[in-house]
Order: sequence, then C-alpha cells, then structure tokens
Amino acid sequence: MNLPNFMVIGAAKSATTTLYNILKQHDAIFTPTFKEPHFFNIDKNFNKGLAWYNKTYYSKANHHKAIFDFTPTYLYSSNCAERIYKNLGSEMKFIIVLRNPVDRAYSHYLHSKRDGHENSDFKSAISNEKNRIEISRKNKDLLSELRYSYLAQGKYCDMISTYLKYYPLNNFLIINFESEIVNNLAITIAKISKFLDLDLSNLELNFHSNKSGKSRFSFIQKLMLKNSFLREIVKFFFSPLNRQIIRNKIKNLNKVDYSFVPLSEELKKDLFKKYFMKDVLKLEKLIGKSMNWDSL
Repeated sequence: MNLPNFMVIGAAKSATTTLYNILKQHDAIFTPTFKEPHFFNIDKNFNKGLAWYNKTYYSKANHHKAIFDFTPTYLYSSNCAERIYKNLGSEMKFIIVLRNPVDRAYSHYLHSKRDGHENSDFKSAISNEKNRIEISRKNKDLLSELRYSYLAQGKYCDMISTYLKYYPLNNFLIINFESEIVNNLAITIAKISKFLDLDLSNLELNFHSNKSGKSRFSFIQKLMLKNSFLREIVKFFFSPLNRQIIRNKIKNLNKVDYSFVPLSEELKKDLFKKYFMKDVLKLEKLIGKSMNWDSL
C-alpha cells in the first residue's frame, strides 16, 4: 500500500491550504485531490481501515518520494498522534504552522460564519465555546466541536506535547505563520525543501488560499446545510469523497470576498493575555523557538 510519510497537521487557519497548493506542484510529491482526508480523527473513517484510506486517497501514488496527508485538525484531535504512530510508524515527519492564536481564533470564527454555522458575534462565540464543546463531545459530534473550538485549537503546547510522546522533536518542522509564511515565504519553502530532501526552488509561490468571504447567494449555502431531496440524490450517485469535492467547489463558486472588521489591538492583547500567554510561554520552552506573538 502507498501511505503518507509526511503530514501537515496544523494549525487550522494557518495557511495550510497555501502550502498544499505550493507543494502539490512538485512531481515527486503526492497529495490527494481532496486536501483533508480526516482519516485519523473521524472514527467513521478510521474504522474503515488502512486499506480504505489507501484506496480512497492514495491509490494513484506511484514512486513519489513524499506522500502527504494535509489534515490540519489532526493537531487538535488528541487521539491522532497514537493512531498515526501505531498505523504509519515512527518515521513519519510532520509540518506544523502556528499562527498568533488570537488571529487564528478570529479567522476560524469568520470561516464558520461564512459557512453558515455561526450566528453569534465573536465575543459571544468565545464565551459560549466551552459549553458548545461539552455538548459536541457528549453527542460525539466532532465536526461541531471543530467548528466552534476557536480558542481550544490555539492551545498549541498541550497538542504538540501529545505528539512528542510518540515522535522526537526533529521529526517536526514547526513554522511561524507571521514571520515565516507571511514575511519570508521563499526562505520557508527552502526550509521545507531541506526537511523533505527535495528541490522546491522552481515552484510557484503566489497563492492566497481560503481567503475570508461571504456567500454570494444565501439560499445556496442554506440548501447545502439542510437535509433535502437534492442531497439524497447526490448521496445516492456519488461517493463521500466526491460529495465533499462537489460541496467545496459549490462553496468556492458561491463565495465573494468581503472586508471584515478587524479586531482592535486592545482586544487582541486582552484575549492573548487572558487565554494564551501561559500556553505560549510553555510552547516556546517546549520547542525551543520564540514566537514573538506578544509583540505583534
């Protein structure tokens, strides 16, 4: 079987789609047509086994040096590290992009709002987060938990610590979103090149993926979210993978850019101090890298 030997596991809303679009250009790199398999963190998928994972996402991989799984929420889901280790072994290499957790949370919120899953304002959403997560876990509803865990998905230290129980730190390339993706992308691609042991110097880097937006036609977004006769027809004729690809294409066609109201600097500093400062200090010590988020 052809299975991944590299993963981009996070963090969500930290330019992982941009990396996907850059790396998939290389002939020696294989990436699934659908970016995020969600094999290791969705029980329904994982219980289908490695043969299904291979057949669904990697059957076309052929003598590629680097085979990737790009699922950013693997970092957040606590059972993924053990599952990956037991099923894919100790040689797995990981790329993790970490973004200022306040900016990441707000971008995540805007994404949920764009997709019609969020009706609250940002302050209410983060105030209600803990309760929403508890309800989602009680209902074993991982997708809802992923949609509403704006703060929780930015607590990087504990998440990375879980992976370090199974893999040494040198199996990870940890990238700072602000200083290494936004400001020094070419240099960062050179670091990834060394990590993969592949020449990436000729790849096109001018991608800006998953920009915030809003629905062009709200009725289309609502139709995609509700159970309907049309959805049952699509479900009958198309596989789960192809249904997800179709949904993503419809969402992108129905999306228009818009200018969102940025968080005030005062609010950003307050949120960072209240929710993230202690975690970031522990993170920097754990990975031996200064993130400089408190100075942004």
